[in-house]
Amino acid sequence: MLIFDVSKCCPGERSCERRTITVALIGQPNVGKSTLFTRLTGKYSHVANWPGTTVEVREGQLEYRGFTIRIFDLPGVYGLSASSMEEIVARTFLVERRPDVVVLLVDSLSPERTMYLAIQVLELYPNVVLVFTKADVAHSSGVHIHFDKIEARLEVPVIAVSAVKGYGVRELLDAIIDVAEGRKGRKRTLEVPYGPVEPFIRDLEQVLSRSSLARKYPPRWLAVRLLEGDEYLLRELEEAGEAEVLLQVREIRENLIRAFGRDPVELLASLRYYYIDKLLHDCIVRVATERRGRAALLIDRALRDRVVGPILSLLSLLAMLSLVFTVNTGFPVNVFLSHVGLRNIAEMLESYSLSGLVSLGFGYLSSLVKSSIPGIVGRLLAEGVIEGVGAVLSFFPLILMVNIMLAVLEDSGLAPRFAYALHELLARFGLSGRSVFPLMVGFGCNVPAVMASRTALDEAERMQLIATIPFIPCQARLTVLLALASAFFSGAIYQSAAVVSVYVIAILVALALSLAIRRAVFGEREPPELLIEIPPLHRPSLRVVWWSSWDLTKHFLIRAGVVILGLSLVTWTLLNFGPGGPASTIESSYAAIIGKFLAPLVQVYGIPPDRAWVIAFALLNGLIAKETFLSAVVLASGHTNVLSALRALGLTAPQAVGLMLLVTLYLPCVATLATVYQESRSIKYTLGVLALTLTTAFTVSLTVTYMLTLVSRLV
Repeated sequence: MLIFDVSKCCPGERSCERRTITVALIGQPNVGKSTLFTRLTGKYSHVANWPGTTVEVREGQLEYRGFTIRIFDLPGVYGLSASSMEEIVARTFLVERRPDVVVLLVDSLSPERTMYLAIQVLELYPNVVLVFTKADVAHSSGVHIHFDKIEARLEVPVIAVSAVKGYGVRELLDAIIDVAEGRKGRKRTLEVPYGPVEPFIRDLEQVLSRSSLARKYPPRWLAVRLLEGDEYLLRELEEAGEAEVLLQVREIRENLIRAFGRDPVELLASLRYYYIDKLLHDCIVRVATERRGRAALLIDRALRDRVVGPILSLLSLLAMLSLVFTVNTGFPVNVFLSHVGLRNIAEMLESYSLSGLVSLGFGYLSSLVKSSIPGIVGRLLAEGVIEGVGAVLSFFPLILMVNIMLAVLEDSGLAPRFAYALHELLARFGLSGRSVFPLMVGFGCNVPAVMASRTALDEAERMQLIATIPFIPCQARLTVLLALASAFFSGAIYQSAAVVSVYVIAILVALALSLAIRRAVFGEREPPELLIEIPPLHRPSLRVVWWSSWDLTKHFLIRAGVVILGLSLVTWTLLNFGPGGPASTIESSYAAIIGKFLAPLVQVYGIPPDRAWVIAFALLNGLIAKETFLSAVVLASGHTNVLSALRALGLTAPQAVGLMLLVTLYLPCVATLATVYQESRSIKYTLGVLALTLTTAFTVSLTVTYMLTLVSRLV
């Protein structure tokens, strides 16, 4: 059973007062409905017979995000024709109980067949969440579904779920709340285009407008069902004493039969299936998953080896990520080129990478606006809006390519093999082998790494990763670390030792906190159990790879982009305004005032106040992006060179290491914070992650500073 603790998963609703949401769970037999119901409610359920029948309706509930969600597991039915007691019960529940949300289940292994019931329900009821069950089995069987496209066409949330493994359950619960609160979902019932039958439907709708049943059922659905000869509804008309309406209904139905020479049930069913085929025809790809030759067998054998498997998996991931990040940002090849003395080539690679070109483009546009619109308005548009949008879009190529890489690994069958190979190592830290993907991505950029936490096996592991990935040193922090090491240590050996030591400490902190969070916060003593399907190796489908990667990237741009832009504007305001209005100097800005207010936190490292505020100011700037830490030091110190500005801080070697750790461990950037909120959907958890990074950063860096200071005095 999946247990959700409201105190840990409440994303800041308008009120903490608990509200009840009623949910009807409906699907065809063998679609996985009972498994999902048990996963959601577990032992908190009971069985009752529907009044006047022997048909069982199970009821259970759970607490989530400040809501009590009551779930009614309706009997498995193939349709809503009321031809059986089960169908009567299901339909009556929807019409009379009017649940807040209907969760419609579709089998991912057979979507064309099991979608029929979903379409019938959508014609009757708009407040729907569409769930594709057995998503993991379908994927390993070579069945790939473009859920976002189906969602756009039906205008209801579409969620892929594996009830056995718990995959997608959180997203389902979030969607239930969104539909119940009116943020998502249809505003009216679905209108299936019935083509040549439409004139008969319109005529019957006009007749039924005079009937009392039109107040109980959607008029169009009622007309379609009566054309199909629904005995239950015909009996309702008769019992209501509407003989004239009943006569006209039968007359229109007879006209339909004469016009087409077919049973209306068969005719309308065929038109409904035709609509389903059109709906799904470009949303499903089936690929062969058989093994391909000797090479696939050798790869499979190597990755399953206990010694070779982990090494080969890590090297493969490192090579792929290095290629992705080099194309996007120049890292890590630019670092290697600088190290061997080819600094000009390294700078060219960084400037003309995909992210570099995006930044250059927005930098040019920003300069153009500044020169065209003088004063504070021009600077607001240039530095606040344009550069804020540029900061968001600079992540676009990186996130897209990372998502493409992960989609290729998943679709080819390599991802589960890498996870299997590395599971034993990561299990020591309360993680599964699948966590290697977000962790490795984090060394390039924390933003796509936090997004990649979706690969986690269970909810606890996913939240662990969201909280601890910000401690993984990204390439932006490496830039700052290299500058600090160059300024305060002489010789390549000492500089390298300082940077490597910071990396090792940061990685150990991330892994230790991950284990602590799993045990202390989620009460899990054991690592996630690695229950994953190992599909045959096969060539990935380009269409499926594009679906998966573009959908994730699009969601980042829409959701996290708004937050990043907003935070960028706030930071720009702090840097450019002070108590007297527009700041004439940096020292009169709100940012500098806040920096001086925070200076005592830096003074505990033994740094004098006149220099401590510069570091505090730079740390505040570093929240926009870590690289701005260096430019802020230059700006506040009055120096024109980064190294001379850093050396003017007059730090000792222990203080320099402490500052390197502080820069590495506190929150990477506002983009990461926005992505943490996007993935956790919890303001409370996001603030908790912010507090955790700040507390850990100061605690670890201060401890190391004091220890090194003590050692240096003893030596």
